[in-house]
Amino acid sequence: MSKKALLLALVSSVLVVACTTTSAPDPRFTPKTDVVIPAQVVLSTQKVINLEDTKWQLVALTRSVNANQIQDGAFLNFQSVNSRLNGSTGCNRLMGGYRVQGELIKLSEIASTKIFCPRGGIIQEALLIEALNDTRAWRIEAGHLYLLDEKGEKIAVFEVH
Repeated sequence: MSKKALLLALVSSVLVVACTTTSAPDPRFTPKTDVVIPAQVVLSTQKVINLEDTKWQLVALTRSVNANQIQDGAFLNFQSVNSRLNGSTGCNRLMGGYRVQGELIKLSEIASTKIFCPRGGIIQEALLIEALNDTRAWRIEAGHLYLLDEKGEKIAVFEVH
């Protein structure tokens, strides 16, 4: 065996021993016993959607005979800077104030401009304003905002625009 081959064999055996040798744990780096590590950690890939500063497009008014037949353009935006609500009924601009405490919400001073709307538009506008005045709570699930009345029933449904 050549000197080169012998040297290579010696270095290889030292590396194998070095890689498999265990040493006593360093006491400076022992884990704390009072820290509880959960058995399973679940990370969500879903984007967090907030009530405020998000444009919410109206998709249903549940008190309507045609609950899912919504005219384009109706939306809400809850502005966190000044606790003001703005949006559109699908025909007229919408404005008001709001106050949120957890899942409870109080909408106030709901008003709209008074431009002529086609027949369906004026009905949708009236139903939306009524729903906003009756709203007492809110919930976001699967990218939808649900406005709820005092019984916890859904009265308006929005999705992220």
